[in-house]
This record gives sequence, C-alpha cells and structure tokens, in this order.
Amino acid sequence: MIVRRRTKEDLGRCTQLAQEVQSVDGYPPYLQKGELAPFIRSSDAMAVWVAENDGDLIGHVALHARSSDAVMDLASAVADRPPDRFGVVARLFVSPEARGRGVGRILLHTAEAHALGLGLYPILDVVTRFRSAIALYEQCGWTRAGTVTLALPDGSALDEFVYFAPVLLS
Repeated sequence: MIVRRRTKEDLGRCTQLAQEVQSVDGYPPYLQKGELAPFIRSSDAMAVWVAENDGDLIGHVALHARSSDAVMDLASAVADRPPDRFGVVARLFVSPEARGRGVGRILLHTAEAHALGLGLYPILDVVTRFRSAIALYEQCGWTRAGTVTLALPDGSALDEFVYFAPVLLS
C-alpha cells in the first residue's frame, strides 16, 4: 500500500469509494449521492491524499483550514489558540473491503504530520454515532475535547465530538 497526493484523475474513483462507504456506514450522513463529488473535491482543502493498493484506491483523507464555526470555537476555547492555528483532518474514509489493515491509521497520521509541518495543530470532528472512527482516533492517541451540535439546512441536527491530536496536549 502507498499513500500519495490525490490527483484530478482520482476524483471519479474517490467519489465511487465515498458512495461505497456511505452505503455501508452512512458517512457522510448529511449528503445525498449526487452531493458526494463536490464533497470530495472540496475547494477548501489544503492537501489531500489517497491510499492505493495494487492500483486500486482504498482510502482518502484531506487537511482543511476550517470546520464548522461550532467546532472551531470549541477547539479555540479548549486549546486557548486562535482558529487559524488549527489544521482540520477531514473526509477520512477507507474502503469497507480494506478495513482492518491500518489504512485509516496511516491516512490519519499523514494528515496529522502535514498539519504539524505547517505549524498547525491537528484537530478533527466526528459524528457521535460513528463508533469505529471514534475507536480509531482514540487508539491513535487523539483526545476528545468536547461535543458540538451542528444545525443542518433541513432543520435537523448532528452531534459531533471534537478531537485533538496527541501533540496538542503535550
């Protein structure tokens, strides 16, 4: 397996992979199938990587400068740092067939290391019902900073945990 920067040529397969993950896990929970391509393209990503095994894409992760206002406000308050000092690990997903092989862990560490290399403190947010993702983050030493509630355009709401990378607390 290799981890490399995502290219334009990867976008179609990344969208397919996101559809596979969404059908199994419900992630991302607030988007319809036709909204996944813009979610993957994400114009606010600072860097994006894919995991590839034998020519097949099996994972994806991005690093963003921001998340929702609620996430950024909580992270700033808990860490006593301004919002522009964070790098947000986002859009981390792994093919259901490739799980259990450390792909998620490697992608998480890739985004975390890049944020640190930019002088940013890595954080992430995750919907509270995604127990497998939460287990991964906690196994990797990430610490829960708190919970936020996001109001969605359809009037519904999602509760999310906000996590800090281990380096933030050292």
